[in-house]
Amino acid sequence: MIVFLLAGNLLCAQSGDTLLGTRTLSAFESAARFSFRGDHRSADSVVRRFEGASRPEGQLLYATAALAAFADLHDPARLESARDAISWLERSVDGKNDPRSRLIAALGKSQESYLASLEGRNLASALAGRSAASIAQELLDKGCTAPEAKGIVGGYLFWKSQSLGSFGRLFGGDQREKGVSLSGEAAESRSPFHEAFRTSLLWIRFERGEYPEALRLARAARAEWPADRLYRQAEGDVLFRMRRYQEALDTYRTSFLEYRGVEVIPANRLAAAGNLARIHAAMGRNDSARAWLDTLDASRYVKVRRWLPPSLVRELEPVRRKLEAR
Repeated sequence: MIVFLLAGNLLCAQSGDTLLGTRTLSAFESAARFSFRGDHRSADSVVRRFEGASRPEGQLLYATAALAAFADLHDPARLESARDAISWLERSVDGKNDPRSRLIAALGKSQESYLASLEGRNLASALAGRSAASIAQELLDKGCTAPEAKGIVGGYLFWKSQSLGSFGRLFGGDQREKGVSLSGEAAESRSPFHEAFRTSLLWIRFERGEYPEALRLARAARAEWPADRLYRQAEGDVLFRMRRYQEALDTYRTSFLEYRGVEVIPANRLAAAGNLARIHAAMGRNDSARAWLDTLDASRYVKVRRWLPPSLVRELEPVRRKLEAR
C-alpha cells in the first residue's frame, strides 16, 4: 500500500472529473506539492490554514499530510495524528449516502488500510482496503466515474487477484487486467490526485515484472518531484530488479546520504543500507555487502528494524546465508 494523496470536497461527475471547490482544491494541491518536496512543515501550514479543517475533507487532508510525513521521516506522533483524524472522519460520514460523503469514506478507509500496513497489521490493512474498494465500487455501479473511485477499485482488484495465486484465481476470477486498466485511467486522469495512482501503478508494474515501464513511471515522477526521497528509493528498487547494479548502487548511496539526520526514526536510511548490502552481494562484493549488513544489524538500530519493509528483510536472508557460508 502507499500514501494516497487524495481527498477533498468530492462529487461524482459523469465526465470522470472530480469537482472540488476552488479553495479545497488549492489546499490539497498545495499540501501535496510540499509533501513531495519533503517540506512537511509547509504542508502542515497549509493544513492549519485550511478553512474546512473541521469538515470531513479537512480531516482527510490532515491524515494525508501526516501519513506522507511519516512515510518519509518516521515520526510516530504522525501516525497517531493520522489515526485520530481518520477516526473522526469516519464518524462524521457514517450513515451518509450522498456521493461526496461515500467517496470521502472510501478515501478514509484507504488511509486506514495504509496506516495498518505500516504497523504490520496485515489483516486489518486487508479488511480496510476491501471496505474502501466496496464503497468505491458501489459508486461506480451507480454511474459515478470519479477517477478516485476507479483508482481505489483498480488497486484492490489487482492486489487481491495477485495474492490469490494461480489456483485461487482459477476459482475466484483473475481481475488483474481490470485492476491495471482502472489504475491506469486514474493515473492518467485530470484529477489533481493522479500522483497517488501513478505510484500505485508503478508498484503494480513492478510486481508484474514490467520493469522498463516501472522505471519509466519512477523517472517521470522524479522528474516532476526531484526532491522526493521515496521516489528515489523506488527507482533504486527497479534498477536492482533490472540488474543495472551500478546505477542502483549509486541511487541508494545517494539515498543513504540524503536521509542522514533528517528522520525521527532512521528507517529509510536503514532500508538504504539493506539495499546497498544486497546490491553489493549481487555484484559479488561480499566484503562490502558484509559491511552494510553490519550497519543494518548495529545494536543502536534494534528498535528501528521493525519499520523495515518486510520484502527487504526477506530478500536479505539469502544474502546472509551466502555470507555465513564463506
